Amino acid sequence: MTAEGGPGATGVVRVPLGTATGWFTGAALPGVADAGLAHHRPHDPSALAAARAAVGVATGTDPTRWHLMRQVHGAAVGVVDAATPTGAELRDVDVLVTAEADRTLVVLAADCLPVLMAGRRAVAAVHAGWRGLISDAPGRAVAALAALGEDPGDLVIAVGAAIGPCCYGVGEDVAARVAAVAPEAVVRDGDGGPRVDLGAALRRRLADAGAPAPQHAGPCTRCDAGPWFSHRRDPASGRQAGLVRRAAP
Repeated sequence: MTAEGGPGATGVVRVPLGTATGWFTGAALPGVADAGLAHHRPHDPSALAAARAAVGVATGTDPTRWHLMRQVHGAAVGVVDAATPTGAELRDVDVLVTAEADRTLVVLAADCLPVLMAGRRAVAAVHAGWRGLISDAPGRAVAALAALGEDPGDLVIAVGAAIGPCCYGVGEDVAARVAAVAPEAVVRDGDGGPRVDLGAALRRRLADAGAPAPQHAGPCTRCDAGPWFSHRRDPASGRQAGLVRRAAP
């Protein structure tokens, strides 16, 4: 997978983030029938374990040590520190930050923005759909990294594949709420219907927080030939992931 295309031979793209490393997955992993990385109903533990193991091999990380979130489309922040058990899931958060080395933070998405941030001392993983952007999950992540000693202007930021304005038609109520925080993120199609540009809203939130725009941005999950998981295209879709890890000094 590259910034311009879909998954490559390993099904994972590596994104350098200064002193950290990020990775993004898609909807295909070699030798794996189901590349979804989230729990589904009906739950298939063996399929999930196989998909996560394949990503672990491709990224050099141990899936049993990943820190995942129970995401709720909000902006609450979870901090992974020295007291956090390795591999613990943090519940009811959409932002994870850590200054600990060799802790892998994971965000899952299937249309929402999977955002990875890294500074010189700390990293963050952010899940941001339109609700998270209204609640300012990106800004909360930047503030949490600043609290760990980072300068927002020095952050390196990457975004994986997410639904684009080409495919993200919304109702007028959602459009109004998004426009209230990022007017440029609401565009109109040929019939006048509103569409949301999540990337534009993210850039606005980052700028407001004093952080730079992303250096890597993925394609549209719904219409790009990735392949990608997309909830808009298939409500039963799996989830792809963004992972970030700060190397030991």
